[in-house]
Amino acid sequence: MVQFGLVLEPGRPIMARRCEICGKGPQYGHNVSHSKRRTNRRFLPNLQMGRVRIRGTVVRARVCTDCLRTYAARV
Repeated sequence: MVQFGLVLEPGRPIMARRCEICGKGPQYGHNVSHSKRRTNRRFLPNLQMGRVRIRGTVVRARVCTDCLRTYAARV
């Protein structure tokens, strides 16, 4: 179940940093130093490869830890 992937080789998707279930991706903000100088930064989701149960079938997917706790396949 690859929703957001680009396939360059057959059977090998190139994935963005995005959860395959909820679609959570990078967010943007600032690093703030002691002198209050702001520089841009990215907050990346905590993605893990996990076995999740989707519609009764168990698949390996790159999912965020929130979805991993919710949809974890207890096999």
